[in-house]
Amino acid sequence: MTEDRTQHRAASPPFQPYPPRLRSWGVLVLFCIASIVSVIDRGILTLVVQPVRAELGITDLQVSLLQGLSFGIFYAVMGIPLGLLADRVSRKRLLMFGIVVWSLATLYGAEASSFAELFAARLLVGLGEAALAPCAISMIGDMFPAHQRGRPISVYLLGQAVAPGIGLFLTAKVLAAAPTGVFDHLPLLGGLAPWRLVFAICGLIGLVVAALMLVYREPVRRSAVAPQGAKGIGAGFGEAFGYLKRNWLVFVPFYVGFAVAVMHTYGLSGWNATYLIRTFERTPVEVGEWLGTAAMICGAAGALSAGWINDRAAALAQAGRPDIKLRLLMILCCVALPSTLLAFAPSFPVGLAMVALSIAVMPMLGTTMISSITELVPGNMRGVATSMLGLTNTLLGATMGPLLIAFSTEHIYRDPALIGASMTTVGLPVIALGLVLYGLAAKGMAKRLADDAEFRAVVTGRA
Repeated sequence: MTEDRTQHRAASPPFQPYPPRLRSWGVLVLFCIASIVSVIDRGILTLVVQPVRAELGITDLQVSLLQGLSFGIFYAVMGIPLGLLADRVSRKRLLMFGIVVWSLATLYGAEASSFAELFAARLLVGLGEAALAPCAISMIGDMFPAHQRGRPISVYLLGQAVAPGIGLFLTAKVLAAAPTGVFDHLPLLGGLAPWRLVFAICGLIGLVVAALMLVYREPVRRSAVAPQGAKGIGAGFGEAFGYLKRNWLVFVPFYVGFAVAVMHTYGLSGWNATYLIRTFERTPVEVGEWLGTAAMICGAAGALSAGWINDRAAALAQAGRPDIKLRLLMILCCVALPSTLLAFAPSFPVGLAMVALSIAVMPMLGTTMISSITELVPGNMRGVATSMLGLTNTLLGATMGPLLIAFSTEHIYRDPALIGASMTTVGLPVIALGLVLYGLAAKGMAKRLADDAEFRAVVTGRA
């Protein structure tokens, strides 16, 4: 049966040389810039929680919905169809469309006068950003050979790694400059409250990035095309779902393991500034400068080292250790464990260091997950497989992480000052569960490699 599936798969197109290295890295820089803007727009609320709460009259729980659920609904639901589109239409045009949508939505958020309006704006941010990862990862797979994708993927994720720090640092500068009247005479910006200025500036920057995307050429697709008679979106999803279902022993714990592990990192990214402000009685500007600087340094270090580590792991995989990246994910969960102990931080520097550790680990997890996807699925399924990662990651990680911390603070500890205890209560068990799930994925891979020739051909690069 397996051999029949393999024999009836469409023949791969003739080999196409990879684009010139300089051009590929130039396109990659644009993807990195887009990912920076996307994460800043996504996490824009982190440092302005207090003024947003005060002006709109909302609670911590409602803030957590704005940080996670509002963004996550469309990001998760629309990720699958957008991933399928990325496997079939112009990825460049789809990516530009996504950037324009999330940028205009961020501008709309600057004008929100209620929780409902800001929630709607965040929904549209999620819709636009759902196009980024499937398009970018699919094109990276067509610009670099498998054994050289670790560093390009880490550079793409470098944007996401340093973006929270850049966002915090720039937000702190805007909050400090706004009362001096610097923005009062500028079109669109004059007269806006400081937190609204942050939203408006980020939205305008996104529109500039969308225009920059016009300068690059989309790479030629080099993966297998869909079988004859299976060109439609529904057929494409059926083919991809069938492959994932046959190999569920690998993919279920693989996807869910990442989703539960990043509940901790997403929870921290949503509340880390608030934690430092409330626990150690620091000002938003002070926290923004310190945390922003630490996040940029640690995020960049984590992303760049992840690329080097993953390329070495890919070499080991080709030498007969196909489960090496799943083992690496288990190690990263162990490395992240100290960052869950925020409740016990005795001082601002220690608390900042714990948060910074989580920021460094996040791009390492992301790089390893995404590079693994490019090696675990056929080339014509990368877009939808990446979207599946976004679906599980968003529904469990990005949505539930901030929400569970807010719920714990309001309903278990009943004290805003004990937000660090809530972070530990949520973070420690989910990181431990991620470790267990990655171990199950490694066991599942060993079984599928032994039982299924198609899966073995994909993983070993012989498909």
